[in-house]
Amino acid sequence: MFVLISVFAQTNFQNLTLEKALEKAKTEDKYVFVDCYTSWCGPCKMMAEKILPLEEVGAYMNEHFVCVKFDMEKGEGRDIAKKFRVTSYPTFLMLKTDGSLLHRVIGGTGTGEEFLKKVQEGLDENSIGKLEVRYMNGNRDMDFLMKYIEALVQACDVEKAKGIAQEVLVSLDDDEKCSAPYWFIYENRELSPVGSGNMVYLLKHVEKFRQGVGVEKVDAAVAGLFEMQLEDILRGRNRNATLADVEDAEKLLESYHLTGQEHLNGYIALIKAVMAEDTDETLRLCKEMFPKMSDEKVSYLYFNPITSLGEKWDKKQKKELEALTRQLAEQVQMSQLKHSLTNFANVGISLLDQMKKR
Repeated sequence: MFVLISVFAQTNFQNLTLEKALEKAKTEDKYVFVDCYTSWCGPCKMMAEKILPLEEVGAYMNEHFVCVKFDMEKGEGRDIAKKFRVTSYPTFLMLKTDGSLLHRVIGGTGTGEEFLKKVQEGLDENSIGKLEVRYMNGNRDMDFLMKYIEALVQACDVEKAKGIAQEVLVSLDDDEKCSAPYWFIYENRELSPVGSGNMVYLLKHVEKFRQGVGVEKVDAAVAGLFEMQLEDILRGRNRNATLADVEDAEKLLESYHLTGQEHLNGYIALIKAVMAEDTDETLRLCKEMFPKMSDEKVSYLYFNPITSLGEKWDKKQKKELEALTRQLAEQVQMSQLKHSLTNFANVGISLLDQMKKR
């Protein structure tokens, strides 16, 4: 008896197809809970071993849901991942009995209490499912639409969110578009991707947005656009950019007079030095910039400017590069990055002569 109580106290994941789970949930007047995991996902394993078996979690989940789990890279899991656009792991789907999405929880939690709070949010009036019903019933109140857009973004239903966001923006005049309540549409890269009409509008009305939203927020968003494109060049993802392109970006950046974004000038200077094959200037800038960067930035920006110059480095410069690389290896906290930098200092720099020019 004690063993049985312990087993049923934890979340009861049933060996059912999604279709059968939906049928059973309808019969039992419940929702369906789908644990979307992969075999390689560490947080997925943590949730399965530490959180979902908790008694308080199991009691709640078994009362309200028919629970199933699927590996998103196998069998029916592939179809579920495609249908519900599951791209992050773990993702937990809460479905109505007709198979439509009620709510989505993305990522692991440190406690059962935190997990249940996220699940319970899906059952209140602001869940995706309930907001969708209000929208389909004709609710076009502006505050409601903004809440619905934010909920859709959190649920990763970006296409629907973009459509409703455009519906909202079309109804506004310029003063309203450039005001604080609608700013989140422009600063969200999924709702307003690079090259989109929204982003073009933002760049054409920067001063008006500064007045309506605030200089710091607007300048940070505009800087983010430059940062993304310049980092793509530095890390070697954009190999088609020319010196003229970079100089045009430099002039445009200067025209915005952004506050607190001096690092972008450093990016431009480093790109120009690499393109000019000026190893002295590249080395100087590397010494100046990289020790001030976060681990994440170092991990994807440091190596390419050095390796792209290949055989251009002389012996003295290589020794200085080795010293800089060892300094960074001592400084960073990420263990894998520390290992990569150490290997680069020990072996990679001595092999620069064998690397092809970009």
